[in-house]
Amino acid sequence: MQIQRQFLDERDLKIIRILSKDCRESFMSIASAVGMTSKSVKARVDRMFSTGVIEKFVVKVNPVALGYGIGCMLIVREHTANIDDIINRLNLVGDVSIHSKCMGGISTFCLAIKEGHEDKLKLLLDSLKPASVRIMFTSKLSSSSPPSPSVLNNKHELTETDLRIIKCLLSNPRMDMNDIARKTSISGRTVNRRLTKLKDDNVLKFFILCNPVHTVGYIQFALLVNTLDRSFYHQIVRHIYEQLGENILFQLPVTDPDNVITFLLFSQDIFAADGILKKVESFDGVKGVELFVLTDTTSYDEWLQREIDKKLNINSTRQNEELRPLLEISN
Repeated sequence: MQIQRQFLDERDLKIIRILSKDCRESFMSIASAVGMTSKSVKARVDRMFSTGVIEKFVVKVNPVALGYGIGCMLIVREHTANIDDIINRLNLVGDVSIHSKCMGGISTFCLAIKEGHEDKLKLLLDSLKPASVRIMFTSKLSSSSPPSPSVLNNKHELTETDLRIIKCLLSNPRMDMNDIARKTSISGRTVNRRLTKLKDDNVLKFFILCNPVHTVGYIQFALLVNTLDRSFYHQIVRHIYEQLGENILFQLPVTDPDNVITFLLFSQDIFAADGILKKVESFDGVKGVELFVLTDTTSYDEWLQREIDKKLNINSTRQNEELRPLLEISN
């Protein structure tokens, strides 16, 4: 079957940038930002979705809020290994949230690992053969880490209301507030208040996946920026946003390992991407930069659904246990 490819213009790219920062942005809000009518914006988004440019609207939950303690990022040379087999093996250690295929037989994986399972990481390298791990970054996830777009602002305990709202959003990240309220039997005001707090506390991140196979006129690439130490984090991020803001799709919605900052960007061609690489390498505090040209990215939600269902069942069991003495008295 012939792949349908769409030439993107500047307005398409502006819409993509906005949805990459928050895929829940309304058509009216996007229209105001790009100088179009909301009807025209909707038509463009629908067209990009139908042609595969926009592959998926995504909601991601900060793994710290679900009890995960270790973040891991792997750069793997696949050799003859089967990707599904690699993912299955990684899921024995933790939960893969994002997998990106890159040019040259390279794959990147982001996974979160529960507290107490750190020792399993030692067995990880050998278990992936014949694939070989080129780079592995790990860090302890914490709500008290230096704040970044992926770190919780505060210690955030998810309530049953939060969990039900998130579960609803997993089925459709752009679901209207009123539809969420109706499906969860929670008032619209409460849904709006809790969702705003979840976003402000960096528990939830909304973005889109764009498939480079279906687009013409730009390439997607990831930059892994290795800093001299964690103290340069904010300075480097600020420079990247100030000088490369027009090229940024998003900062990966996973807690960055120590001394590593990861961005997904786009450019017109590999030569422009190389120029961006050299610019970032020149920033104070940068130890080194790796560039990977993406050919496909997959986001995994099954583990989120499992953890949310588990917490909802625990909450339900706890409520039943608390009610049991009262029921016994009434009987």
